[in-house]
Amino acid sequence: MPKQTLPSGALKISGQITFDLVPFNTSTNGLNYSAITPTSARGVTVEAVDAAGALLSCGVTDSNGEYEVSVAPNTDVRIRARAEMVSDSVPSWEVKVLDNTSSSALYAITGGIASSGSTDSTRNLNAVSGWGGSGYTSTRAAAPFAILDPIYDAIQKIVAVDPNVVLPTADFNWSTRNRAANGNRANGDIATSSYVGNGQLFILGNANQDTDEYDRHVVTHEWGHYFEDQLSRSDSMGGPHLTDERLDPRIAMGEGFGNAIAGIVMDDPFYRDSSGNQQSAGFAINVETNNPTGWYDEATVQSVIYDLYDINNDGNDNITLGFGPIYETLTATDYKQQPLFTTIYSFLAELKSQQPSSAALIETMAAARGINSTSADGVGETNSGSITSSLPVYKQVAVNGGAVQVCSVNDNGVFNKLGNRAFLAFTAASAGAHTLTMTRSSGASSRDPDFILYKNGTVIRRAESAAGESDTATLNLTAGAHVIDAYDFFNLGLGSSASGDSCYNFTVTR
Repeated sequence: MPKQTLPSGALKISGQITFDLVPFNTSTNGLNYSAITPTSARGVTVEAVDAAGALLSCGVTDSNGEYEVSVAPNTDVRIRARAEMVSDSVPSWEVKVLDNTSSSALYAITGGIASSGSTDSTRNLNAVSGWGGSGYTSTRAAAPFAILDPIYDAIQKIVAVDPNVVLPTADFNWSTRNRAANGNRANGDIATSSYVGNGQLFILGNANQDTDEYDRHVVTHEWGHYFEDQLSRSDSMGGPHLTDERLDPRIAMGEGFGNAIAGIVMDDPFYRDSSGNQQSAGFAINVETNNPTGWYDEATVQSVIYDLYDINNDGNDNITLGFGPIYETLTATDYKQQPLFTTIYSFLAELKSQQPSSAALIETMAAARGINSTSADGVGETNSGSITSSLPVYKQVAVNGGAVQVCSVNDNGVFNKLGNRAFLAFTAASAGAHTLTMTRSSGASSRDPDFILYKNGTVIRRAESAAGESDTATLNLTAGAHVIDAYDFFNLGLGSSASGDSCYNFTVTR
């Protein structure tokens, strides 16, 4: 809406915008509605509008939630606070909370209409929780502002180390109808809180099942995936994961980073997630715990990244880098355009290249946590996670050389678990046609070998033909390093066929 031109002698309306913050009960990890606290809504857009809804002037709340707008004297005015944070100048960002079940309408709270009078005045607005004592009984107006609050902290964390950052649009889609069910997101069937790409995030809001608007670490974790996608890089395939599972190292990196960045932004290592009847239950994870499992465990990854940041040195953690070096590593061109997949190995290798004086301390901490390689490709790793075929992490294939064996196993589960997929690497010495072939060497004959070829994080070719003894692809490649994700399709758990163990010979010829 166009803003009206104000006459001389305009008046100021000022005040504070707040929202009801529902904290955690740290004993149960559920929400504590008896301790609701009005909390400053920081960095949000505030508008003065007339009786017809026309925009008169606008402003932005400061770090205390305070705002100031100018209006003409003796004009009917109402104050509206929008669930958005926008900065058009550098550093820049645009974060909005939308109702995905109502045509992506932007949430807002609006005060009553009243004359601006003849002197400056004060008007405060508070977004209420809607809690009625044993359940929600009125509009949950605070929820969108609660979602924005930790993201304000995340933005400030970045701006402190990169004052010229340009953050692409981030839309948080939240609704009281958003529930843990698969289906149409426009109906609230979002499965879980998640980042789905293109700056779109979905947050659970279904009361008495799972709500995440007050779960600050959860909201920030999902924003962490947005950060990876928009400012850094992630090769994670997503999917179900638990902290005690042996995972594909790409998802271990992505989910471990999500948990770590939540702790970093909050300066609180206790990741809490409420759920259940009256949101009274939940769980907590201490991301600072020195987890020694290894390169395939998100708990190990999160503990390494968080301990690189924090000032609390303990056990094998004798290093404090702060957020700057972590941010610079994740946004470095060499990291974003690396030929290898994004794993804890490639992250630590880039970090050490930027912080050479800390390399020895970084390697000591990593080794104490089951990460035994000091190189970006995991060469020399001895921790197999009880999956023999997981090592070496990358199987090296020589063009026109002998066949290299890779295996796809279901020992840890399917889709994104350690052993489901094998990594291969080769270098095309010059541009030209290359043929990649994957042929079954052991296991049941009724399997389905598939593979995906990448260069610098970009998919070059998917070889995903129907079930059979082999899969092949012939294509013109540019010179340089390439990596391959090879697997048995049945071990992805995407169809009705049973998973199982099988091995394959892989060749690259020219």
